[in-house]
Amino acid sequence: MNDTLALVQSLSESLVRLQRPIRILRTISWPDALQREFFRRGAQHNPQPVYCWPSGFQPDELLPALAQLEAAAPSDHPGGFLLAETCRSYQLATRMLAAVGTADFSRCSAELYGRPDSPFLRSSQTTLALARHFDGILDDYQGLDVYEDELSADESAALLQARLDDFFGPNKVQVELADDIGTSAAAGAEVIRLKRATHTRREVEQLAQHEGFVHVATSRNGRAQKQLPFLGYAAPRTTRTQEGLAIFAEFITQHMDLDRLRRLTDRILAIQLSLDGADFVSLYRFFLGRGHEEGSAFECARRVVRGGLVNGGGPFMKDVCYLDGLARVHAFLKVAIARRRPDWISLLFVGKLDLDDIPRVAALRDEGAITAARYLPAWARDLPWLTAWLSYTSFLQGVDLDAERSHYQSLVSALEPGS
Repeated sequence: MNDTLALVQSLSESLVRLQRPIRILRTISWPDALQREFFRRGAQHNPQPVYCWPSGFQPDELLPALAQLEAAAPSDHPGGFLLAETCRSYQLATRMLAAVGTADFSRCSAELYGRPDSPFLRSSQTTLALARHFDGILDDYQGLDVYEDELSADESAALLQARLDDFFGPNKVQVELADDIGTSAAAGAEVIRLKRATHTRREVEQLAQHEGFVHVATSRNGRAQKQLPFLGYAAPRTTRTQEGLAIFAEFITQHMDLDRLRRLTDRILAIQLSLDGADFVSLYRFFLGRGHEEGSAFECARRVVRGGLVNGGGPFMKDVCYLDGLARVHAFLKVAIARRRPDWISLLFVGKLDLDDIPRVAALRDEGAITAARYLPAWARDLPWLTAWLSYTSFLQGVDLDAERSHYQSLVSALEPGS
């Protein structure tokens, strides 16, 4: 190991220690009492959350320490560059948490995660436009999802545990039932906390693909990178790629359904409503109108405003990452295949990365500073099939199919009743 890489490794270990108190979702979580109070008062008044910084979170100490690490990173080395970018990401996250409950929190979250109305790279399209596209289609297919029997909480946990054991090995990753989480599941490197509720088999498989085979896998692969251990930790700059990759996994393994897509779409539409001034109660009613039950509507509205402004105008932007990241991951994978670089696909799993990191990660791999991902989902290992599928979809993207569409529209119209 050369001197530069040794320096990067030392700074990486310092960053792993330094980032521990920067816990975004833990800081902005709401106690269950807020939901009980909301419904006790007839669901007519905005909740008033009070936020507390986690133990050890001292912005006045963290910010200069992170800046010092960033300055010490050799940015002309690929590992040093990634380290410096990660330090900057944690500095922005620190400023965001320092402003929790204010408009500045929302502005920082927009810088970290993007806005619904921000265009994709080199495109006039936005995540909001994609959400509205899905929304228009979903309206035409309400009720199409096939009913599935629900599993009890214990049955769901057992099924998820079996899927994780098959992938990671027995007892490598534990499933724990939890009563105190608003989402379906929350993943760490060694434990997935599953909400104590009923789930369908499809929902459990979604969680296995999303939380297990992407989030946990990249955590464990990243922590195995001895010379760049910070890759095993979810820096905010990697969120868009991580969530996009996880949603892509649900699609490519045929475990996405209309219900799940509706939830992803509704969250982005609700973030835009909040940006336009909608308060918590208005968001709650929006989700009720979209078919959510009362408890689910509360949780969805909470996701939008947690950490920001419950009275409107200052949402938390993280949920933009799911569809934004999906579009970017899909585009990246098609480019990787078109450029005859299928090896880039497995690089996405060597740790917690941003898509823009891949050229530098490839250089680090060639240098011997990064080892191959041990845990890689089946769809990412099956390069012949993935290459064939992506090659086909890439070809169709550049083909004008207006004549074909016109032909089949005429054909279908002629077969419709009353034609």
